[in-house]
Amino acid sequence: MSTIQATVNARLLSKASRLFTGTLAGRIIEILQNARRAGAEHVQITNSQGIVTVRDDGRGIDDFSKLLDLGGSGWGDGLEASEDPAGVGLFCLAPRRLSIRSNGWALTIDAEAWEGRPVEVAKDPCDNGIQGAIGTELSFADEPWTVQAVEPMAVFTGMRVNVDSVPCARQRFIDASCFKCPALGCRIQVAAGAELTDWHRRAVRPSPYGANVLLNFHGQVVALAHHPVTGHDLHYLVDMTGQPTGIRLMLPARTCLVENDALAQLQAALELEAFRYLQRQGRHRLPYREYLRARELGIELGESDPVFRVGLLYEDPGPAPIEVTMPKDHALARCYRASCAPGGDESDQANIHLLAALGHFESPFVPVAIDGRYDGYAWSKVPTVDRVGVSVGPKLHESWVGRGQLICVESIVIGASCSGGQIHRSPVCMAVKPPDGRRENSWFGDAQVYVTPEARRRLDSTQIWFHLGGYNEEGDSYDTQEHQFRQQLGEFWLRLLGPDEPLRAQLVQALCDLKRGWRSVTILRNGRVTIRQANAKTRTILPPHGRLRRKALS
Repeated sequence: MSTIQATVNARLLSKASRLFTGTLAGRIIEILQNARRAGAEHVQITNSQGIVTVRDDGRGIDDFSKLLDLGGSGWGDGLEASEDPAGVGLFCLAPRRLSIRSNGWALTIDAEAWEGRPVEVAKDPCDNGIQGAIGTELSFADEPWTVQAVEPMAVFTGMRVNVDSVPCARQRFIDASCFKCPALGCRIQVAAGAELTDWHRRAVRPSPYGANVLLNFHGQVVALAHHPVTGHDLHYLVDMTGQPTGIRLMLPARTCLVENDALAQLQAALELEAFRYLQRQGRHRLPYREYLRARELGIELGESDPVFRVGLLYEDPGPAPIEVTMPKDHALARCYRASCAPGGDESDQANIHLLAALGHFESPFVPVAIDGRYDGYAWSKVPTVDRVGVSVGPKLHESWVGRGQLICVESIVIGASCSGGQIHRSPVCMAVKPPDGRRENSWFGDAQVYVTPEARRRLDSTQIWFHLGGYNEEGDSYDTQEHQFRQQLGEFWLRLLGPDEPLRAQLVQALCDLKRGWRSVTILRNGRVTIRQANAKTRTILPPHGRLRRKALS
């Protein structure tokens, strides 16, 4: 039986100049991390004629041979256990020409040295002989390390960092009173979105969509998405303490976490802290299942605040439906929830909503939408609407309008049968036509809406448009589609008055520009227009070809 084992081929070193160039942000954070690990409290960065110089007051370099030991960090066992340094170190600057001064010694690493050529370490000719005056100084060619580029990488390191004598912002990442988790070598704080500082928000913005966890790995902030609870805009700040931890960053970029057992433990700790945070708040909006999960973890919460929407329809993303209002001090227990009765249809919800918005009642009829995730709380047990019926009078006119069929009838009555035997019924000026056996193959599609003549006066065109297909995201702009619908609806109302009413209205509209005092207008088939004034005078307007002929004869 033969065996194999992992090795690192020497060819990898020859490619170092292409492996670790990375991004400007990656270079900045790597150099700042090295300074912090060396115990630096102050880092000074200067830019001059294309050369960047980084000076820190750390303990300096003890073993220069570790500088070019790819994968060998040279840090002690304690730091290895708490931070798992990658051993990339100064290789983030390859293949740039790099000059280093530290503890009285100096060297220069060029492109060939990054790939294996020996480098001489010599006494620093600029050393002033004062111990501790300079921990480490790095000089190399690069794009400018501006305050704007450095500050986001420096703000949570705990060090004082200056760029061209301008101090970078310094901020504590987490409150001192937060939850300590020594098993994972971190501290955890739960915060509402409004409680985050601007620097925390900046760390979230460039991160993956939905990121709400910020982990400060000693100045390098990694963002990820983890939502153990819903119904709340909660963010989780995780600050590494320097204790041994199994939490690891993915190498070499170190911009995301390794999915290991420690990450799973961290996610469990975040869930627990989220429930504790809500317990301290004294109120919550958790779905019932999460409320039971908190109890399972030993955290007792009260019932959630009632979470509901007045009315059953909402704007998404086009015109808004007619609003349903809830009288002041009207109890949720006196509202109604649409139940899922067998044989029900989507039109039921629309008609319940329209009944509430347009109807007249002795006592308020207020339908509410409650997400099924909240079923189980006592407040969610409100009366239900179990059946909806629509009755209409004789048809007056119908036409294709928008993306559906609009049917004008003499009268509409919607009735809602509710739990407990209550019936709410009222005349209304609009309803959605319930399905029948013929609609499945109808060329009109699904949108069929009843209106009465009263709807012309009482409803805005967009409120009717909502039920006739609304805004089509694949079509023209919203304004264009709305304008087209208004025109079609206006013509619909005119035809209701008579088949020739649209023509008459257009003619009258065209005559609005005439001066006052005209009595009649005669239009002949050849285009000749005669305007008779109230004073018996007449004015004749010839079509263009008539005017040209008369001019030629003269």
